[in-house]
Amino acid sequence: MTELCELSAVELLSLYAARKLSPVEVIRDVIARSEAVQPVLNAFCSLDPERALATAVAAERSWMAGLPTRALEGVPVSVKDTAMVKGWRFARGSRLAEHNPPATQDSPSVARLRGAGAVLFASTTTCEGGWKAVTDSPLTGITRNPHNTDHTPGGSSGGAGASISAGCGPLALGSDGGGSIRVPASFSGIFGFKATFGRVPMYPIGPHYSDMAHFGPMTRTVADAGLMFSVIEGRHPMDPFTTDPLPASDFPVTPLPLAGVRIGVTEDFGFMKVDPEVAAVYRAAIARIEDAGAVLVPLAPMEDWRPTYRTLWQVGAWQSQRRLSPAERDLLDPEFRDWGDHGAHIPTGDYVDAMMARLAYRQECARQHAMVDFVISPTVSILPLRAGLTVPDDSWPDWLEWAGFSLLYNMTGQPASSLPAGYSSCGLPVGIQIGGRINDDIGVLRLSMTLEALLAEARPDPSAVFDRAMRKG
Repeated sequence: MTELCELSAVELLSLYAARKLSPVEVIRDVIARSEAVQPVLNAFCSLDPERALATAVAAERSWMAGLPTRALEGVPVSVKDTAMVKGWRFARGSRLAEHNPPATQDSPSVARLRGAGAVLFASTTTCEGGWKAVTDSPLTGITRNPHNTDHTPGGSSGGAGASISAGCGPLALGSDGGGSIRVPASFSGIFGFKATFGRVPMYPIGPHYSDMAHFGPMTRTVADAGLMFSVIEGRHPMDPFTTDPLPASDFPVTPLPLAGVRIGVTEDFGFMKVDPEVAAVYRAAIARIEDAGAVLVPLAPMEDWRPTYRTLWQVGAWQSQRRLSPAERDLLDPEFRDWGDHGAHIPTGDYVDAMMARLAYRQECARQHAMVDFVISPTVSILPLRAGLTVPDDSWPDWLEWAGFSLLYNMTGQPASSLPAGYSSCGLPVGIQIGGRINDDIGVLRLSMTLEALLAEARPDPSAVFDRAMRKG
């Protein structure tokens, strides 16, 4: 029997409307599940059961009285600690902010979720400043993967990924400056979506994020991600890059028929080192997609974009650290501090070259999409690595080497998702990444929905994941 905390947002809203279920019952179950997994997974910075329950009580009154209800009335949502929630500590996983007063305002995406009736119940963990693709920090410690707690759920939205996978509510707000939604979606066996740059308001923005950062949904179903996206997208005065909202007719998201859809496929983009088990899951998924009617188009190799991203990210790390005192620098994650030190010594000319290379990648991807509708690759080149590590072993210079697939779409601003595609021989999740044309956010969601049904056996059962995590823990 499915537990209340494991129901999708779409299912919850249907049951609320039929008066068969109360938001109060649901948030109590979500909080109970979250409190149960927290000692094992360390997915949350904090839980706020009192205010969540008060919000749920108000939502229950609206549903039971037949009053007008909003898009997420009574639906539980967690928020990554890179977004501000009024009344909660906002620390970005950093000891520098450990004793800061609670936030006095909501980030725009959070305000929109709250305004849509969502029940905000928890802040989820991140690495310091969201700087890497795993989730551990000096402030909150190590976050673990519910499929196997010896492993990481990825990052930097690892708390969101782990909690959604373990059934702690249906919706989580993540952020993504270099795969930080998609990597944990792949490692945790859930769905994650990064829209076109500017589609979802980004505020506040860390100085090392530049214009590569996004907020977006992390969910167990594509339909839930589409619902959440419909609430948070659109122009906002606090982010001058935001665009007009999409037409209401784009929602709810519907599946995209595969017949005749041209999909560019690449296992490694010509330079990525891919684990054989990841490659096997990818090939099996691609074969099924082709059998279902899509036209597969092998892509030509591309230039390795990881050095470009490394330059941009390390200069950004230096920018975020350069005004800190020695005592404040001592509080940082040592690896993050080292990245800032590297960035301090990058010549201006190299940084300008990296900015120009970004433009070249945008042009190359535009040429690709003149030939294909979408591009599908692995999301991550390796299986989830051991918790507490940034690289699997000394043969990998840094996390960009294994998380390289996701970096491209942060530099180009294109929409991209990660969808569960299968499992390794030891039961760890593997995802595939779907990239689309600039502004074709709905197309990426529609294709994701179609492939979700095609690869349905890859979707984890949150009850089984929860039980596995608790036994391991």
